[in-house]
Amino acid sequence: MSRQARPSTPDGLDTLDIAALIYRLDSGVPLLVDANATAKRQLRLDDRFPMADPWQWLDAGRHPAAGRDHPALLSVAVDDSRQWHSFYIRQHRQPPLAVKLKVSSLGAPGDTESSRHVLIAIGEVAADDATANLLPRHQPQLRQILENLPMGVCTIDAGGYLRQVNRAFCEFFGYAENELLNAHFRKLLPPQSRQAAEKRHAASFPHALNQRHSLEVRLHDGTPRTVMLEDTVSRDERGNPQRVAFLVDITQRRDVERRLEEKNRRLEYLATRDDLTGLHNRRMGGELLEQALERGKRVGDRISVAMLDLDHFKAINDRYGHAVGDTVLREFSHFVAGALRSSDTLIRWGGEEFLMILPGIDRFSAQATVNRVLGQLRHQALSTLDLRVSFSAGVGEHRHQTSKGLLEEIDLALYQAKSAGRGCVAIAPVPASRPGRCLNRAFSSP
Repeated sequence: MSRQARPSTPDGLDTLDIAALIYRLDSGVPLLVDANATAKRQLRLDDRFPMADPWQWLDAGRHPAAGRDHPALLSVAVDDSRQWHSFYIRQHRQPPLAVKLKVSSLGAPGDTESSRHVLIAIGEVAADDATANLLPRHQPQLRQILENLPMGVCTIDAGGYLRQVNRAFCEFFGYAENELLNAHFRKLLPPQSRQAAEKRHAASFPHALNQRHSLEVRLHDGTPRTVMLEDTVSRDERGNPQRVAFLVDITQRRDVERRLEEKNRRLEYLATRDDLTGLHNRRMGGELLEQALERGKRVGDRISVAMLDLDHFKAINDRYGHAVGDTVLREFSHFVAGALRSSDTLIRWGGEEFLMILPGIDRFSAQATVNRVLGQLRHQALSTLDLRVSFSAGVGEHRHQTSKGLLEEIDLALYQAKSAGRGCVAIAPVPASRPGRCLNRAFSSP
């Protein structure tokens, strides 16, 4: 229908300061097609007609009046143009307006049974700021109970709108009661969680009963808080389902829990890691060695182990100080760990001693690996003083001995490497029918 063919508002309504809205009903779907000057002024309308409602209609009980409950359809359900009806109009970021209206058919030319025009005449428009009447008048006992509860309580309808809030709820969030009633609950959530919360509400309503969960909310001033929310589903005075939610501020408790969790993570780290280098410490290293030996025994895999000892490290501490010594240890650890395979493990065994666990290779391949690292290390400058260091190492292979026996063997090999002049790698001897066969390769250096 063109704008020229639309019926105009009746003469004289502007003079009486009565707002007039004309709706076209197409198969029962209302579309706002015109309004008089009073309506445009009072309801902040422009001239972009036709349009969908630029506001939300609420009935006298402050429930959404959409679909068959739209006031324009009263002309179909109730043929009495003399009767005034109470509604509310909720506009974007504005307090609701209480209105008294009458609805009548216009009988415009061209109207049919499926497409017709109706007039909504609004005789009163008032700001809905009377907080004393925000709860239904027939529920004073419920209001008193809610108001006296020390915890925040609210009721939320199927659409997610707050229908009742008590004093503790308002004080916690920092809003006045009339700022919360008929507002959507997403107003109380941080933006990043609103969409997911609305989906959960729609999916669980009205079947969720006695649910308890923690929730991140946002106060009026933007402060984030954590609440424990427990809700259930009841019925309002019209029999419609509504969610009754009880909340308790657990921000301080949650903060304490987070600090404890962080401390526990730190304690666990300190219990298993060396604080200076970040490598596994000796206690954890012993457990990792046991696990590796057990796994190798179970799957028939070779496990070799090497003990490294930095050469003349005491001289570095004595000459340059412990701060430089600590830097050398950190950078040495980082360099060696980066030179190994991802399946290998480097452990700070204590002081300047480091243990390598090398799965899947025999003692000769392990000796070659340690020699490779030793050769690369000699070209690596450590600390801001560009220090060059070397190490001595003992290498052994697990056969059937215990971890303690294996460590004793490689410790002996390490002692032999130091005795041979340092900066070399010695293999722990293994029993053989021809002992000289092992001794020929007992020492090597890059």
